[in-house]
Parts: sequence; C-alpha cells; structure tokens
Amino acid sequence: MVRLLMLRLGALALGTALGFSAHAEGGRVLTKSDVVAIKVVSQPDMDTTTRVELDGTVNFPYIGRIKAAGLTEDALAHAIEKRLAARQIVTEPHVLVEITGFGAQVSVQGQVGAPGIYTIDRTTTLAQLLSRAGGLRETGGTVILQRKGPAGTIIKRYNGKDLLTGKVDGDRILIENNDLVFVDLVPFYYVYGYVGKTGEFPLTRPFTVQQAISIAGGLSPLGAESRLKIKRKSADGQTLEVPASLDDEVEPEDTIIVNERLF
Repeated sequence: MVRLLMLRLGALALGTALGFSAHAEGGRVLTKSDVVAIKVVSQPDMDTTTRVELDGTVNFPYIGRIKAAGLTEDALAHAIEKRLAARQIVTEPHVLVEITGFGAQVSVQGQVGAPGIYTIDRTTTLAQLLSRAGGLRETGGTVILQRKGPAGTIIKRYNGKDLLTGKVDGDRILIENNDLVFVDLVPFYYVYGYVGKTGEFPLTRPFTVQQAISIAGGLSPLGAESRLKIKRKSADGQTLEVPASLDDEVEPEDTIIVNERLF
C-alpha cells in the first residue's frame, strides 16, 4: 500500500513539473483515443492496454465498459477498483493506470515554421501551439482557428501581428482536440515604375499610397507623385486601372504604378 501511494505521488509530482493537466485526484486527464495501460497489482493476468473509445469509455476484463474520458489516471483507477471489489473479482484491488499514447491532436498549417499534426498532452494555448509549430513566418497574416462543435463548425480569426505583440492574448485562447489552426498568407501589394525598389511588398497593416511608395524606397528623381495609377480587381474580377492620390488606401493585390514626371 505504501509503495502504491509513493508511485502515485511520484507520478503526480512528475506530471505537475512537466505541465500536465491534473486535479485533486492526480494524474493526467484522459481524452478520447488515448491509449492506457491498466495494471491490477498482483494480478498480472489482468494487465490490459486499451484505447479510450469515441464514446469516452474503455473496456476492461470482467467489468466491461467504464467511463474514462474526462477522468484522470487515478480517478479511472479508483473507478475500476470499486467495480472489481463490488463484483468480488479481486479482494482489495489496487489498480494503476498510465496513459501510454495520446489521442488529442491538432493540425497547424500555413505560414508557420513547422506545419504538421501536434499531439496535445496537456493544457495548451494558441500562443503555445504556434510556438511549438515554429512561430509565424514573416509571410504569416491572419490566424484562423477552426473547431467542430455540436452546432457545427466554429471559425475564429485573429490578426497574426496582434498575437505576436500581445494585443490579442494568445495565452487566453485554449486549444481543443481536433482543432485546425491555419495561418493565412499575408496579403501583398505591388509597386512598379519610378521608385527606389519595385516589386512585391507585404500589406501588414493599412497603408496609404504614400506610405507604400515610401516602403518601396520613395520616388526616384524621375518619378511624379501627380501621375500615380492603381491597378485593382473589381468585384466582378476585372482589373481596372484608375488614377490614384497619395492619400488613397492600398488594398490587397493592388499594383501601384508611378509614372515618369513630365518636363
């Protein structure tokens, strides 16, 4: 009994040190699809490795199905002990439960350092998950969190820059099993003509044409700020070329054209 208690206390201390979810019962909280090893002390023939089914239960010899999802390892062990004792299968049973494989997974895709599937074995926030995935790339824009719920799919969007600066507290956004996180490509605009540097530029925040030209190195000696044009796609998909002023706001996919000044 003393040895069993020491094992459980040791497991609880280790789990706490590593940041595993735990409550007063001790141990990690089981979720659907977790794999658990169940041992009955001094009853090696009852040792079982099983998976938490989608209905949240596990199947254990002699007692059948028992709720597991949402319980800690110790809480499930106590529940099995009670059933074994109630059915007089084992006298004063002592059960040990350990998670050997984690079922909670989330997908992180898009403009992050290391896209992929990540196992969640502890309470995890959006900020922590993005950090595990290598952080946002410079080309990262909107962070989209997609979650399937009883009422359908829930989609939430967060500004990637706001998450990085703390304007949006990513540590208050908890991640759940089967969440999908997608970091969209930041929109771009283009500057061509008589400027210091032509090409593609990220639209990381609202810009005016003047600010966009400044980022492109400013007007060259031959550039005319009075002869600006913007190529922009209309709602019906057509590309229109319209006159522009320095105070106009730049939209995603705009092409700013700086023409030569007239002498």
